[in-house]
Amino acid sequence: MKRLIYFPIPLPDEDFRSLIFRYHVRSGNSEIIQSKYDLFGVRSYKHTFFPRGLQILLERLPLGHTFTLDQFIYDHSWYGLYQAFFTKKRHISMLNVIKNGSANQRNVKGQPNTTYDSVISTEVRYCPQCVYNDYEQFGEVYIHRKHQVSFLECCPSHSVRLVSKCHVCNCQYGSNESGQLLREPYCKNGHALLVETVDDNESGNKLQSALMDDLLYVRDHCKDLSVQEIKIKFYEQLFAKDYVTLRGSIQKKQLLHDFVKWLAEQKDIIIFNLKSLESMYFKNSLLKTDSMTQFIKFYLLLATFLSGSLKKLLSERKPYALPIPFGNGPWSCYYPMCSYKDIPKISKCTRSVINGRTGVFLIRYYCPSCGRQNIIRGSHSGIISTWTKSSTEVDGSTIPSEVVIAYEQIAVGVGVTTSSLNRRMKMEEILADNLFHSRSEIRNIDQSLYCWLMSNDKEWLEQVLPDRIPRDKVKLDFEALDKQLLLKIQIAVSRIDPEYKSPIRRGTIINLLDPSDGNQVRHYLHQLPLSMKEIDKEVENTKVFLIRSIPRHYSKITNGGTATMTVNEFKRKASVSYHLHGDKEVDNHIRMFLQKKGALIDT
Repeated sequence: MKRLIYFPIPLPDEDFRSLIFRYHVRSGNSEIIQSKYDLFGVRSYKHTFFPRGLQILLERLPLGHTFTLDQFIYDHSWYGLYQAFFTKKRHISMLNVIKNGSANQRNVKGQPNTTYDSVISTEVRYCPQCVYNDYEQFGEVYIHRKHQVSFLECCPSHSVRLVSKCHVCNCQYGSNESGQLLREPYCKNGHALLVETVDDNESGNKLQSALMDDLLYVRDHCKDLSVQEIKIKFYEQLFAKDYVTLRGSIQKKQLLHDFVKWLAEQKDIIIFNLKSLESMYFKNSLLKTDSMTQFIKFYLLLATFLSGSLKKLLSERKPYALPIPFGNGPWSCYYPMCSYKDIPKISKCTRSVINGRTGVFLIRYYCPSCGRQNIIRGSHSGIISTWTKSSTEVDGSTIPSEVVIAYEQIAVGVGVTTSSLNRRMKMEEILADNLFHSRSEIRNIDQSLYCWLMSNDKEWLEQVLPDRIPRDKVKLDFEALDKQLLLKIQIAVSRIDPEYKSPIRRGTIINLLDPSDGNQVRHYLHQLPLSMKEIDKEVENTKVFLIRSIPRHYSKITNGGTATMTVNEFKRKASVSYHLHGDKEVDNHIRMFLQKKGALIDT
């Protein structure tokens, strides 16, 4: 493998994309695509969010170099921040991509999506004052990692407004698509960068600075943190502030209402899309470990709302439990005529949550002496009521057996069992304690109870539930639905195997969505421009599919015992499609791939 003669020494806080571009400037190559080939063995203009194919680069660096994989990803990218929010499985997957992935590989599993709400900016940004200082000190311009945080409006060192475009001609200073970055303190049309100082006392800038400190803390301590630990810390704070019910569910509506109100009161300049909080996808993903990386900016603000800062939230210990309701017993019977009255001899009970939102508990126990059921209601603030009525459900009841038989005969006659009555009572308590607008809200409170009644006592349940809303009366907010589906499509695309054996079509992506989401895309495609644009961006024509399939066919051919081959031999053994639908561009990709593998027989 051909080694590089030179590779630039990283500058303080330099972004990895800048290292690649500085190599390109010194390489003498006319196109950055050639420089990418020198470094990674692939031809691509694009700068990726995280480095890819670093193992190839490390093997090509000059002899005697001291660079390491960890140095590149932890000191010159924001990977450390994302690692803290990755699951272990996703972290392993991403490390494999960073080490061995191709710079022009599509649909990489585990790769975070860069969107408007991402914590890292989708645009390349510079501090004009840093640009001038770097050019004077080092003789060149480079990208600083700290300037790429999306909510940061000014440089933490100089309080100068960050810029991505020329204030005169509006041309971009840098582009991830073309791979071009600033070489000098001027845009491509010769206009100097404008230094615009921002007032340090602006409250918004103070909050931005505090959030930046949190980001740096997480990034620099990523190896000591885990997404599960971060999730638990959030739950501790939410529980301490009564946002978690006794059932363990988050009161999302109240939490988001208070959060939005708090954010509005701060009068801070934070670029945050509040509409994203309204989507069902966001609400369903709240504090789920698999999707926390998509909402890092929100979790930074949420930690500030709950504890003052994310660093403080992670360092505090809050109790996430309550004493056992009404103790461990034994208990006495409350029936005045019972021999166990005021004598604590009953040691078994059943506990249940009546209203998780308000914290009401209930325990039931049966007295073995009189056979009566005792009920104690209460909350974590204390007992609020005691035994209310007797029951005929327990053996040893003092009620005459003929009364029990008569009761059971009546129950059978009307088709209502004791079990049904108990479940009806529980459903009535749920309906009395809450205001519901739809049946789905009721089902979400207690799915097992709802499903049991719907299967076994449907006639009664239909009488007490809200009326169904006809489908033709449901009005969809297509703008909100479009944004919600966009996120789901991006996640679906990230799950496509790079070695998927068929061309990626619209249907390929739509079929990866949940059936209800897929049907919405199919029926409302003209009202969902963002979603369709995202889908069409990933759709492959035949030529792109053939290029993507080269590594898969190469593995199949080499497994069959062929080590070296010409381009035509590869096409013949791979698939007839390369002859029917290929062209010179496809042949060039085959040639470069075989050359990289040392398997090309040049003719």
